[in-house]
Amino acid sequence: MPFTGQTLAVLRSILLASVALALGPVTSGGVPSATATSQKTTASRLVGVSRPIKPVACRHSQPAVGGPSVLSVRTVRLGKGAFALVSVCIEGAGPFPFLIDSGSALSVVDTQLSRRFHLRQVGAPERAAGIGCSTTVVPEQVSSWSAGGLTFSPQVVLSGALPNLDASQSLAGVIGSDVLSRFGSVRIDYRAQTMSLGGAESPSPAGTGVVQGSTSAPTPAQFLKGMRVDAALTVVTRQGAVGVYVPIKFDGSRAQLFVVDTGAEISMVSPQLTRSLHLVAAHQSVSLPAAFGCPVSLTEVQSGRWTLGSASLEPQPIAKLPASGLKADGLLGSDVLSRYGAVVIDYSGARILLESG
Repeated sequence: MPFTGQTLAVLRSILLASVALALGPVTSGGVPSATATSQKTTASRLVGVSRPIKPVACRHSQPAVGGPSVLSVRTVRLGKGAFALVSVCIEGAGPFPFLIDSGSALSVVDTQLSRRFHLRQVGAPERAAGIGCSTTVVPEQVSSWSAGGLTFSPQVVLSGALPNLDASQSLAGVIGSDVLSRFGSVRIDYRAQTMSLGGAESPSPAGTGVVQGSTSAPTPAQFLKGMRVDAALTVVTRQGAVGVYVPIKFDGSRAQLFVVDTGAEISMVSPQLTRSLHLVAAHQSVSLPAAFGCPVSLTEVQSGRWTLGSASLEPQPIAKLPASGLKADGLLGSDVLSRYGAVVIDYSGARILLESG
């Protein structure tokens, strides 16, 4: 089904894409106001048996079955964060490096790759706002693709110009939460360099919904090994786009919804929260990779005492979002997530799990 301007507006109205890539929508009243979410313990059962997916030639891939599928990824450490890259094949060719990005509501293919495979445009171009910059993105149809030997269903992606992660690492695309959520849950292990998908691929949600965890849906038992932090998620879906948020508190203040963003090098907080919470300036700045052709330098503030659900996070400097451009309470980036060694994002169960660190 072709994307309409209204569908693409979801990117700017309720979901925040990776800041490092700056394909960023804007949060709004479409996401419920942040409140302390009560959690309930849910029984977990063994869902099938983990099935390692061996990397094979791009012309040979297989669909996910009932149990978790384990894919090889490559962990790239950059600055304060770490990124997981997976090998993606398109139309039987490749592989190409794609970023695993839970903060991206929709998956993205770089413009050069789109031109190479003559991906079919299915909607009008739209402007997407980023950090200090904007660019044109185009909805296009991918008919045949796979990641790490695992077949993905055909779908509409966004085509846009993506920056390199650094001088030595190009980026051909982004696997966003629209894809990850179709497998129910995902475990990213930065140390073992694996990504496990919780089950068989399900259809994309067609409607709009908000789920505040945790639900009765079981998390695969294999994903629970070594996990120490367990917090509720808020999962927002709308016309195939998916956003995932966690409750963050600063010094015991009211909880704020932060985007869970494995594709962001650093965690961030909005200037409004910085003022209202009186966060102290760190007297330093951080530079992000060039986004849409312009590098971004952001000032930092001290987090002070902050928590994810009931778990304390290590105090650290966090970047302040600029006053103009993307709007969000903040985002929890890979600088925090990778520190724990592994993270589980359970879209179906509406919970996030972090390893012992």
